Amino acid sequence: MANILVNKNASLLEVILNRPDDGNALSLELIEELNEILENYQHDLEIKLVTITGQGDKFFIAGGDIKELNAVRSDSDIDDMIKLGRKTLDMIRYYPVPVIALINGYALGGGAELAMACDYRLAVEKASIGFVHSTLNITTAWGGVIDLIYLLGHTKALLTLIEGKTIKAKEAQTLGLIDSVFDDIDSAYLSIESVKKTFEKCNGDIIRSNKTIVNESKRLFHQNLESTEAAEFKKTWGSKEHWDALETLLSELPS
Repeated sequence: MANILVNKNASLLEVILNRPDDGNALSLELIEELNEILENYQHDLEIKLVTITGQGDKFFIAGGDIKELNAVRSDSDIDDMIKLGRKTLDMIRYYPVPVIALINGYALGGGAELAMACDYRLAVEKASIGFVHSTLNITTAWGGVIDLIYLLGHTKALLTLIEGKTIKAKEAQTLGLIDSVFDDIDSAYLSIESVKKTFEKCNGDIIRSNKTIVNESKRLFHQNLESTEAAEFKKTWGSKEHWDALETLLSELPS
C-alpha cells in the first residue's frame, strides 16, 4: 500500500497520507516520500493550491512513528532525523503556492508541527491538535516552536508547549492555531473547492510572487532560531527522562 496518495485536480494538488492503521504516523520513509512528491510538483505552474490530509476519519497525523523512532539513539541518527524532518517541513513551509492542512482527526506531536508548517489550517469539529512533546520530555524538532511563536506570539506559544495538551478544534481556532472549523469533512471539502475556484481566477505568477514574499518573512524568522531548536531537541531526545516516557508509551500500545 502506498504511503501517500496524490491527486492533481486541475490547479489543486491533493496529498493524502495513507497509513490509517498506524494513525498516519510519520515514518522516516513517509517523510522522505512527502518531500519528493512536493519537490516533483513545485515547478508545475498549473498548480495554485495544495492540500495535505490524512486517510481515514480518526487521525490527521498521530505524530512520529514511535516504534521506528525508538531506534534513533546515536548522535548521528538524531541529527539525520532532525535534518530529514526539517527538510520536508521546510518544503511545505516555503512551498511556491499556498498549502492547506485539512485536519480530519488528531494532529499530534510531529503532526501538529506539520500542520503549523502549512499556510492555512482547516479542521473538522471533532478534530484536535496537540503539541504533546512535553509529555514525552522532548521539545519540537522541525520548526514547530518557531512557527508557534511566529503565529501566536511568545506568551501563547510557550504556554501551549509547556502544557502539552490536546486542544479541540473550536478551542484551537479561538487560540489561533486553526483558521476555520467545519461540521464535517464534506463541508471542509466544499470550502476548499470554493478556494480553488477563487485561486483559478487569479494570475498564477501573482500567487507565487506573493507567496515568495511571505516565505522570505518566515525564512528570516526561522533562521535565527533553527539551530537553537535543533540543539534543545537533541539534548532532550537523548535524555533518560525521554526514554523512560517513551518506554511507558510503547508499553501501552497494542502488540
